[in-house]
Amino acid sequence: MPTSMIDSTLGALQIAATFSGVPFASGAVMIVQSISSACSQVAVHKTKSAQLVQRCTTLLNTINEQSTAFAGTELAKDLDEAEAVLMRVHRRVQRWSGSGKVKRFLKSWQIERDLDKCYADVNAALECLQLSSPMNIIKMQQQSIDMMRQHQMTMEEGLQQLLISPREVEYAVQQHNQGGSAARELMRIGQERLVHIRGEQATPTPSTNVLGETVVESPESSCPPSPVMTVQNQLEQALLDLHRLTNIPPTIPILNNQIKRVNSVPVCWGRCSTVYEGSWLGGKKVALKTWQLVDRNNPRSQILQERFEHEIIVWSKLKHENVLTLYGIVTNMGPVHIISPWQENGTVLTYRRNNPDVDPLKLLRQAAKGLEYLHNNQIVHGHIQCSNLLVSSEGIVTVCDFGLTQVLLDVVGEAPVVILSTTSAIRWHAPELGAAEEVKLTMPSDIFAFGMSILELLTLKQPYSHRKCDVNVVHDLLARRLPPRPEEPEAMPWMTDSLWATVHDKCWAFQPENRITIVELSSHLEEVSASLSR
Repeated sequence: MPTSMIDSTLGALQIAATFSGVPFASGAVMIVQSISSACSQVAVHKTKSAQLVQRCTTLLNTINEQSTAFAGTELAKDLDEAEAVLMRVHRRVQRWSGSGKVKRFLKSWQIERDLDKCYADVNAALECLQLSSPMNIIKMQQQSIDMMRQHQMTMEEGLQQLLISPREVEYAVQQHNQGGSAARELMRIGQERLVHIRGEQATPTPSTNVLGETVVESPESSCPPSPVMTVQNQLEQALLDLHRLTNIPPTIPILNNQIKRVNSVPVCWGRCSTVYEGSWLGGKKVALKTWQLVDRNNPRSQILQERFEHEIIVWSKLKHENVLTLYGIVTNMGPVHIISPWQENGTVLTYRRNNPDVDPLKLLRQAAKGLEYLHNNQIVHGHIQCSNLLVSSEGIVTVCDFGLTQVLLDVVGEAPVVILSTTSAIRWHAPELGAAEEVKLTMPSDIFAFGMSILELLTLKQPYSHRKCDVNVVHDLLARRLPPRPEEPEAMPWMTDSLWATVHDKCWAFQPENRITIVELSSHLEEVSASLSR
């Protein structure tokens, strides 16, 4: 700012201060005028001197603007401090302006240091006044509000772009009915948008359920709905509508933050697995199954999770009416949870007990079709028994838990088979599984177990039901003694001579290569059913 402009500004401020009636305002003008005069006499550092005068004039202008508003208030001390700063600056520059040229030249570095110090002090006083000024506070508050509003508008515009409209769902359904892939693509997009909205949520605090197991529940928010929550809820509802209209499962099999347990009490459990009731996207009833064979602190736990993440991509692609659809897995709720649709009628055993008039051979034919599909896709089930044959609300049998035993064998070793053997699973095991040094699950071992499952469903009792202890079952297998033909009234009408011969001689053959294939067994079940219906 030129010297003439500064002088005219100081003159105008002098007049304003005189009429303001505030004593320190008028005194501050006189101090700045003296500072300006002194700085003009300092022969060195002319630029810094001029900048100091300009800054002092700005401080003086601020004092003059706020002197009337601050008078008689607690904020008047800030004006006193600002005037004190100007007085200290005045004393410093007066000291150098009265020095001779030689002294000013020799002490040039000290003059520069003092000018810098004066400039910094004036700046600090100016910032203090600006921060404490009611008008400036109001301005800053308004700026903050404006910024928040702008951020909110930007965020809401971004969120609006994440929504899935009813028209998009309708179009995807139409394309699906015509054989197109639009519905699967829309499911994928919706899941990706949910991941984008939710981000990486903090891991909830673990708790312990009635079984003493560590469980992790999804946190429930008590806050009112936010724009983010509103969009999240709309996305979830759109995906649920898409699923109900097309029956398309989740496209992305990692379902973290999309699954919630109904409660921490499992609906069924054993020594090796636990099943909970839950919901997908808050509206689809699902089953959560977890295996308790590896402690979370065990290094193999991470290997098991990675193996499940790989296998679930393969398993989720399997599509057959009699194979349980796998929605995916959850990895942030403690142990890995496998997610599948809830089967209202439970296992085939439960279903038959609750429906005495049901045709058990029809249930077995459906189960055989499911196992046939798995074998055609080179998948060995590894743990066939009635507890892994579920019945949907429509009365359709679906095979579940396929391939899990092999994963556990590969990752954990033979421990899972040992554990399963201690829980009566030995009653379904082919003889070779207990005789070989290295356990190898095969399609023939599945056939042996399926034969035992036929006996189980028809008698409504576990295989070797005449043996109380599993040890005796092991002895029978070593001695090549098989279960006797059933005489229970529940089994008699269905276990024909032909079916018993097939089960006893072709499913339970001690040499794996002599066993029937699942295709042949499925065909024979059809023939037996047809003969009984005549």
